[in-house]
Amino acid sequence: MKFRPTANSLQTPTKRADTAHVATPPRFIHEEQTAFITCKAVGRGFRFVPTAQVTETLLFVLAHACAKNDVSLHEVVYMSNHFHILLTAHSACLPDFVKELNSLTARTLNALRKSSGTNIEKGYGLVEPQDDGKVLEHAVYTLTNPCASDLVTRARHWKGVTTARMRYGEEIVLQKPRYGLWARKKPGTKPKKRKRPDARTPSKRDRSTIPETVKLRLVRPPIMPELSDDELRDLVLERVGVRENELEARRQKAGKKVVKMRNVQKQPWAMMPGAEELFGVRPTVSATDKEKRIAALGRKKAFEKAYAEARERWLGGEKDVEFPVGTWLMCQRYGARSAAYS
Repeated sequence: MKFRPTANSLQTPTKRADTAHVATPPRFIHEEQTAFITCKAVGRGFRFVPTAQVTETLLFVLAHACAKNDVSLHEVVYMSNHFHILLTAHSACLPDFVKELNSLTARTLNALRKSSGTNIEKGYGLVEPQDDGKVLEHAVYTLTNPCASDLVTRARHWKGVTTARMRYGEEIVLQKPRYGLWARKKPGTKPKKRKRPDARTPSKRDRSTIPETVKLRLVRPPIMPELSDDELRDLVLERVGVRENELEARRQKAGKKVVKMRNVQKQPWAMMPGAEELFGVRPTVSATDKEKRIAALGRKKAFEKAYAEARERWLGGEKDVEFPVGTWLMCQRYGARSAAYS
């Protein structure tokens, strides 16, 4: 039976096999994986500051990455210096999705600003919820993030990328932006001289494989099957409203006011908000049920132990060793083998 690699370690091989000593432990990647993803801008800079062009560009890139990688989007919000996505990857494609999304995002933002360099921190937060209650909690957290940061009073007031104003099943058609990376060349403009000859044929130069239009569809998360799409969406937005009121009450008690969108959009994209706590708990699973959380952590520990043992043998020269199902980078980048699904 031919095996197609299906998981992720997000680490390069080193002499140590103990995953406790690497920056990012191996991650179990599988089909129909519902996950809560968090990515941060490099240096916490305001790379995603929600101006009109940035928002339009980020939305188009997100829709393209979802369509290309067979991902269903449940919720998303782009803050000025990070973003959260609640999604379901139907095939074992989550690392590919994040790579595609972040790579194209960085290129489009650089082209828009005529800058260069990285825009997004390496690595990303991945939390896999274990029950319906936690999925619902992640959805509410995502949508109310601008409110929790004291930027706006209502989630729907956030003018950056957000699904707060969408319904499940709603689909929007997005045109490829005609500025930045995909700006049209002015008639009569001479192409820039290349330092070396262009090996591509004339017919393939300046040809983008990205479609002119993409569709972004908001899909209900795979929870609470007893509720219709509208009923589930109403429940999510009801919880969002409760959270918004709690945050507003907290601000009033503290004598604080929100920053407001017009001030948020004036923030320089290279600005950094200050130091960040670098160490602390970074969960990889979440559950409202303690037993489900313990069981998920047990499976994670077993996977990491099997991975560490296989990696130790692989580094010792045993290149035909089988890594546990769920290994990704070792298979994709280094050609390691992985056990087939039973």
